Amino acid sequence: MNRSFVYGGIAVLVVGIIIGAYLFFQLPEPDAPVATSAPAETETTSTVPAEPAAPTPVPPSFDVVRVDENGNVVIAGRATPGCEVIVRDGDIEIGRVTADRAGEWVLVPEVPLAAGERQFSLFAECEGAAPVQAERVIALAVPERDGSVVAVAVPREGAGAAEVLQRPSLAGAPVAVGAVDYDDDGNTTLSGVAAPNSTVRVYLNNELVGTVQADESGRWSLTLDRQVSPGSYNLRVDQVDSDGQVVARSEIPFVRAEPLRNLPAGRVVIIQPGDHLWRIASQRYGSGFQYTLIYDANKDQIRNPDLIYPGQVFTLPAAK
Repeated sequence: MNRSFVYGGIAVLVVGIIIGAYLFFQLPEPDAPVATSAPAETETTSTVPAEPAAPTPVPPSFDVVRVDENGNVVIAGRATPGCEVIVRDGDIEIGRVTADRAGEWVLVPEVPLAAGERQFSLFAECEGAAPVQAERVIALAVPERDGSVVAVAVPREGAGAAEVLQRPSLAGAPVAVGAVDYDDDGNTTLSGVAAPNSTVRVYLNNELVGTVQADESGRWSLTLDRQVSPGSYNLRVDQVDSDGQVVARSEIPFVRAEPLRNLPAGRVVIIQPGDHLWRIASQRYGSGFQYTLIYDANKDQIRNPDLIYPGQVFTLPAAK
C-alpha cells in the first residue's frame, strides 16, 4: 500500500473532525431564548363616554276623545317620546300604546264602550322612571240609545277649569260659548266653537275683553287678562272676517258668584259659569257621575247635559 496515500487520508479525516467540532459548538442551545426587537411602549388613555341621563317623563295628557253612536272610541294625546301610555276605564285597562318621536299617541280600543257613565284615567310608563299619571281625567257619558255622547276633561284632584272634548250638539253652530270657568278670585276662562281658523272677539256687557283665533277644528279658548267681579253679565262672542266685519254672533247671560258649596238637598240654585253639572254633582253628591240626578230633575230646561247656561235656575234633588 502506498504510505503517502494513507497519511493523506488521515490528514483529511482530522481536518473534517476539527471543522465539525467548530460548527457544533457554534450552534445555539435548544432552550436559549431567541432575541426579538420589541416596539417601544406607548402610553394610551381610553375615554368611555358617559351614558346620557334618561329624560324626566312629563305627565301624559288627553287631547282628543271621540265616541261614535256604536261606542267605538278614538283617544289621542301627548306624552314623553318612547314612553308606554296606558288608558284605564275605572280599574280596567282598555289599551296601551307607545308615544312616537314627536310625543304623540293615538289609541283605538278593540272593544266598543257599553252605555253608561265612566271615567278614563291616563298613565305613562317610561324606562328607568316611576310611572306618571295625567293631571286630568275624562268623565264620559254614553247614552243608552241614540243621543249625544258627552266627554269632559276635569282635574284629577282639586279645582280647575273643565274642557268639553266632545260636544256634537255644537258642531253646526257658527259661533258659540261652550264653557265658562272661573276660580274663587274671578280668573275666568272661556271656550267654544267658531268657523275653523276664524277670529273671535269676546265682550262682557259690550266691552271688548279679548280676541282669540279658532284652531283648524273650530275650537277656541281664551283666558281673560282681568278678573271678573261678582255680578250679572251679558257675554257676547262675535266671529269677524278679515275686515273686522261681524259674520256671526252669540250672546248668553251669566251671573258671576261664589262657587256653590255645601248645598242642601232640594235647594233651588242659579247656575254659575264655574258650576257645570259635573262640578255641582261632585260638590253635592260626592261624585260627578250623579249629574244625571240634576239633569232628570230639570229636563224641561236642559236639552243636553253639555248645553246648560249660566243664569238658569235648577233644582238640586236629594241623593238616591
